[in-house]
Amino acid sequence: MKLKIVCLSGLLLLVLTGCGSINPSQPLATQPTSESSFTSPLASESVEAPVVTEPAAPSPTNPELVQAPHPNAETIAEAPTIQRDYAPTSPLPSTGQVTLRGNIRNLETDRLIAECPPDSAPYAFAESTNYIVQICSAEYDPWMPKYYLGHAKADGSEIWLTNEEHETARQLIFENSDYTYILYRDADPNETNAYLEVHNPDGTVYAEALLYFYERTDRPGQ
Repeated sequence: MKLKIVCLSGLLLLVLTGCGSINPSQPLATQPTSESSFTSPLASESVEAPVVTEPAAPSPTNPELVQAPHPNAETIAEAPTIQRDYAPTSPLPSTGQVTLRGNIRNLETDRLIAECPPDSAPYAFAESTNYIVQICSAEYDPWMPKYYLGHAKADGSEIWLTNEEHETARQLIFENSDYTYILYRDADPNETNAYLEVHNPDGTVYAEALLYFYERTDRPGQ
């Protein structure tokens, strides 16, 4: 009987002592450090981190205009903010207004940076401070975006991307290895900027406000 009492007491002592202990072999978690600059795959030099850091703007309630922020929602949810060069409602110095928008049919053809592939047509055109982006349509379907051409103003470097998944292509989402490029054009077009977003492998997101954005918006039946 005494032996059982001693064992029971020892068990209680072990439990009470273990509740507040820390395993010395397990390292403490460390917070990730933010990068001071972002190196774009389109440019040969690093771009200074933007001075404006704000949460992403909410999507509109119209289901036809809703644009998903990224095909991998869990990854993007880990990014607490989007690093922007200009706030969503800030007029841009080059134009004195938020993003100027229009129909791609009204864009002067000499502003295009390349010819679209055979049987394809210009679907969208975007210009920011440092980049020009041209979207070309799928073959024989001028209302379905498929090809992405990005042009860096600084050094003239270019990148061609293709997206054959209709759902993400309509949202102007294009992937290049671990990088994702999005032409984000939601929210009020009269009061809010559109953006060229670059989602990086480490989860950070850099967004450059668009000075101009033209898109094909005259689909029959709409």
